[in-house]
Amino acid sequence: MHASVVFSSMRAVFSFLCAFFSCLFIFPSAVCAEPAKYYAPPQQFSAAFQIMDMGFSNIFGLFQSATGGFSYDGEEKKISRVRIAIDAGSLMTANPGDRRALISLFEAGKFPEITFMAASETAFKDGKAEINGTLNVHGVAKPFKLEATLNHAGKSPRGGGLWSSDGQAIGLSLRGSFKRSEFGMGDEPEMPGRFGDTVTLMLEMQAIRQ
Repeated sequence: MHASVVFSSMRAVFSFLCAFFSCLFIFPSAVCAEPAKYYAPPQQFSAAFQIMDMGFSNIFGLFQSATGGFSYDGEEKKISRVRIAIDAGSLMTANPGDRRALISLFEAGKFPEITFMAASETAFKDGKAEINGTLNVHGVAKPFKLEATLNHAGKSPRGGGLWSSDGQAIGLSLRGSFKRSEFGMGDEPEMPGRFGDTVTLMLEMQAIRQ
């Protein structure tokens, strides 16, 4: 190989290495950093829903066991890889009779888990974002959208225990509605037509940086 060709190849490699190390040492956060991973343990995740009862008023259900996680780019304020899992059998209500009826809607014994997954990246604007993904309820998976509010990102006063050493956390509020008829959910056998068709999910999480 001609000497000038070899020299040009070496110069190209050298230029690449210079750019690479500049990325590492000069622009570590803006260029090289991966989005941070966050996890919301069950103790820091509240999952509830509301549904109309006999046309009079909404009743609320609270799932006692839920968890979630996501990746977050603090520089770009972008969220991605959102994962949420809810134990349908952990449903509680103020009235035990309501619990039995609502458990039958979800058929928690047959379909024990409610999940939401969104792989695509979404940016927050003025603290708001739409997270599009897939909701799986009652064994049926359909496209679903969660309206997200970024409440706060920063150091949490909760230190140690489940929290990372520096207590970095993100607080999110998530809302979304679906038609239970579209997910094959039936009605209460003893009182057909009791419940409305719209189910609104209300999710609150304080996620810790891993």
